[in-house]
Amino acid sequence: MRERNDEIDDNEAEGPVVQNAGLAYITQIGIEEAARLGAIPDGIKLPADAKLYAVHLADGRTVAIMDNWASAYGAAVQNHLTPVSVH
Repeated sequence: MRERNDEIDDNEAEGPVVQNAGLAYITQIGIEEAARLGAIPDGIKLPADAKLYAVHLADGRTVAIMDNWASAYGAAVQNHLTPVSVH
């Protein structure tokens, strides 16, 4: 049994997660850009009109490339990133 002082405050438990969460933004990129980033192995051909979505950290680094926006968003959230809209 915990003493009153040892109880976890709900706000306190969520605070560090929000404070330490990195921000991410998602952009649509072309096949050429994905290939330049090494995301498309040699010999793999994609349709010219394929839409790819990149997950970027706040500093601009690309950390994931997905074939749809929902997957990119999900990958960001699953990796403790907070997706933000940049318009």
